[in-house]
Amino acid sequence: MATEDVKTLVNSTSNSAVDLKINSESNEHELYLLESAPYQRYKKDYDEYRKENHLSAHLIVEHIWPNLTGHTLRGPDKINFRSDSFYFINEKYWSYEDVIAEEGQEISDNYSLTFFHLGGKLSGHSGIVHGGLLATLLDELTCRLAFQNFESKKGVTANLNINYKKPTYTDNFVLIKCSLLKKTGRKCWVKGAVFKFDTEKDEPIEEIESKENLLTECEVLVIEPKWVNELQNHDQKH
Repeated sequence: MATEDVKTLVNSTSNSAVDLKINSESNEHELYLLESAPYQRYKKDYDEYRKENHLSAHLIVEHIWPNLTGHTLRGPDKINFRSDSFYFINEKYWSYEDVIAEEGQEISDNYSLTFFHLGGKLSGHSGIVHGGLLATLLDELTCRLAFQNFESKKGVTANLNINYKKPTYTDNFVLIKCSLLKKTGRKCWVKGAVFKFDTEKDEPIEEIESKENLLTECEVLVIEPKWVNELQNHDQKH
């Protein structure tokens, strides 16, 4: 199998004590999304890729623990549904080189996709998702992608620049795509974007991820600090 052609699928799971209750309440949104034309298009695209490349994907389990986005903001009329995060990462990046992409180079094989349904209790202005909620989700998801490019799988946000393009309306599905821009030593720059999409339309991926559907975008600098060993993941004992 050629290294250049291999990507990695990463799924996320939740470990909250209230998972069963929340999962039951979000089941309606989940079923609706999974049967929608946009989601099916992304899923079909990935399934075809796996088949064409005879890919037995590395499966990395991410734990969404009972914290701000995994518990506090999750539930009926809040984060009604959060899909597994699909990380498409070329295997060449698992060598954790100090430099990924020189200035001006574009990376197209190191990105993640996550679908959400955001409810009315997440609003700032009536009917509009609070900008702070979008910033929080973008911060978390861009960091998760950056972590996959650090051998330690850990890091912290150093800087987040966010631009709100259009209102994100509540009670709708959104797609958040994060893409690695470059890496230099202990620093990763990641782009994040929130897109709206019509669950009833079977649009090409290029149209779903178009400027017309772009709601919010950001660029995040994530660093692997020299004191990285002091950072503990939730699955590590304190």
